Amino acid sequence: MDLRLLSYFLMIFESGSISAAARQLHITQPSLSRQIRKLERDLGVVLFSHGAKATATAAAIAFVPIARDLISRAAQASATIKTMNHAEAIRLTIAGPPTTVADVIAPYIAAAGADGLLANIREVLPNAVYRELAEFRADFVVGSSPPPAHLEYVVIGYSPIWAQLPEDKKNVSKKEISLAEVSSYSIAIVDDNHNVRRIFDQAISEAGLSVNIAFETQSTQASQALAAANRAVCISSDDPRFNLHPLLIKIAGRKNPLSITLYCAWDPSHFAAEQIKATALALHEFYKSRN
Repeated sequence: MDLRLLSYFLMIFESGSISAAARQLHITQPSLSRQIRKLERDLGVVLFSHGAKATATAAAIAFVPIARDLISRAAQASATIKTMNHAEAIRLTIAGPPTTVADVIAPYIAAAGADGLLANIREVLPNAVYRELAEFRADFVVGSSPPPAHLEYVVIGYSPIWAQLPEDKKNVSKKEISLAEVSSYSIAIVDDNHNVRRIFDQAISEAGLSVNIAFETQSTQASQALAAANRAVCISSDDPRFNLHPLLIKIAGRKNPLSITLYCAWDPSHFAAEQIKATALALHEFYKSRN
């Protein structure tokens, strides 16, 4: 069975439409439709109803775990054979958001030395992290939203979400700021493809506050630059730039400041699950030693 067709099938199933799946796969919609019709002919069943939404049939729903298992086993077999043939140490690929890559993963690889197993990093948007596992582009991932139930995970740590302001006499002596005070400023923050934005919005909503999102950016550095220019307060989990002064955001009734939970997750059936778990625990210890 063509594993490529299985991956196409899963992408359509997970995205909910052929057009959305085609965009993510970087192929044309007619070409993807032809590939799925070929898979349906091979299987002798109809997987999706006709139309833009491509509603999954009962046969498709039943076939999903089978397709995932076939792809997983093929990937594990390939990786195992490659390791055996080349008689080399396991080399793992990890995926994570750019901020986590820059502040956590890359520094860990540098500190782990020659014996470290991490050999490659894939930078992805936070909302696409777990897709890297589903599509076998990474051996494990670091994400800021809870992993799907079928994955094993370790909590690496907690990354503060800062209110970053110019370092002037008014702010330099302060270490924290209340969420209510933050809401009185104009805000520069990334869009809702990022968990920083979703967590901040949820905190504002739960506190019954309103906020002026003056600048919605696709880059944390853009938000920080706007704050450095005295045009807004930057809300970010990134390390400060441009001499900005970071303040922990305190929420009334909560002991801990606003933060992101970092999860390191992997498929427990992965051929190198034991080594992945050991690396995840080492990543946790590394993160704890730096914070």
